[in-house]
Amino acid sequence: MHYTTPSRYDASTSQRAAPREVLRAEWERVSLWLARVFVERLLLAGAIGRVLRPALRRLLASDLSLLASCFDRDFYLSQFESGGYRRLVSRDPLLHYALLGWCSGRWPSPDFDPHFYRRNNVGMKIADPLRHHLKGPGEGTSPTSVAQAKPRGLPPWQAGRKAILVFNHSRGGGSSHYLDLYLADQANGGFNILLAQAVRHAPTLAVVGRYSFDLGSGQHRLVDFARRRGVAGILVNHLVDRPMAMMEWVRELSSRLGVPYNVILHDYYVLCPRVDLVTGDGTFCGVAPPEACFRCVAEYGAELSRFDPLSWRRDHLAFLEDAGRIVVPSEDSAERLRPHLRKTISVWHPEDDRSLPPERTPQLSADEALRVAVLGALNVSKGLRVVQALADAIQQAAVPLELSVLGPTSERLPAGVTVTGAYRPNELDRIIGDAAPHILLFPAIWPETWSFVLTEGLRRGLPIVAFDLGAPAARLRAMGRGRLLPLALSTQPQRLLEELLRLRDGYIVRT
Repeated sequence: MHYTTPSRYDASTSQRAAPREVLRAEWERVSLWLARVFVERLLLAGAIGRVLRPALRRLLASDLSLLASCFDRDFYLSQFESGGYRRLVSRDPLLHYALLGWCSGRWPSPDFDPHFYRRNNVGMKIADPLRHHLKGPGEGTSPTSVAQAKPRGLPPWQAGRKAILVFNHSRGGGSSHYLDLYLADQANGGFNILLAQAVRHAPTLAVVGRYSFDLGSGQHRLVDFARRRGVAGILVNHLVDRPMAMMEWVRELSSRLGVPYNVILHDYYVLCPRVDLVTGDGTFCGVAPPEACFRCVAEYGAELSRFDPLSWRRDHLAFLEDAGRIVVPSEDSAERLRPHLRKTISVWHPEDDRSLPPERTPQLSADEALRVAVLGALNVSKGLRVVQALADAIQQAAVPLELSVLGPTSERLPAGVTVTGAYRPNELDRIIGDAAPHILLFPAIWPETWSFVLTEGLRRGLPIVAFDLGAPAARLRAMGRGRLLPLALSTQPQRLLEELLRLRDGYIVRT
């Protein structure tokens, strides 16, 4: 069956109250549609296009010449799965990229990942990432792919060592950061690392350095490539943005190379095609039965467009059963997966909580507002609806409590909430210093498997308030720190506000 991708949620009150944002999003959608009509139905097709293309190429000659220096024609065309579509674009691939392809996030070459480039240049005004790279401030200096940046702590390739071939997604985030730390540990254990990145619009492709491979039709090339580089194992970090056939491709590659494949699970994608066990109405499902999954994805979509929800869990769990090793970040995530798997699950902690400094106790004057900050990117599963409702409750009650989000949000928040937007890692100290929060609120409504942003808060000695769910709660409990609240309060903003005000009262210094 075909489903809406990516996952969506019921519209919140804040979304419905933002006609300007809705109008802007609709204008962007219509503009892109008109651009596609012009480029693909007029410029590249028919007699009109044969007349217009040479004239437009002369007009854009300087720009096209610049882009051509980092453009790979064959690789660009490989991102179009439909044969007819590919033939159409092949009439002038560079012109297609210059006018339209960059808008939809197509890679111009194997060593230029536009999504990675944007993440690596947070805060800069970027239209076409390739143009920005070639003409923008500090031109040519920013890494253009994960391979070029090289994961932190990963040593250079060493002759004579066995290698691990790693399949990773292209979304970044905590799962990629966990992978970086895990690979550094594997490299220090004596392995070279070959990182195979996914391409967002081409789910059959895997990019290894400057090489690209089609897993569906050109696996023999990847087998030869892996043998020449001494691959002794395969590691799958995620299957998101890949077709269901990816599991069979990994099995086949493992068999042809005669090596095992291991799997890292940093979330619950193998159980939930929406990744985080949060339904479209914004509630934690607690691993609902497949029949409930069917209803959920039929109404609210998933992270894959075509699949069978009733066999999803069965097929993924069978893939895990055949793996050599399954690795998760925390005992909490292992406990949630064990009822579904017979196979042993290995826990590999990415960080050591024992080295963190003690918690500081805020001191407030009687008339001072409690400054509460949410740290990191905020979406529905991370507790965005909790923050929206809490902000409304604060405004209605007119109490001394200020709320801010130190990071980007997936939806508009009430006007009373300060939102910093996305930031670079080296900006975090400044952002936290400017906000000067008394406490950090972690309002996630799904069982996070680690939470690196929690670590950032703990490193600064800030008191933590979180729902009693997932690895963050387990970590805080083991450390004897923070304040854990029942998950039920995620839908009870008045009670949540009362708990925060009770905390504030305990921080007031009375003379």
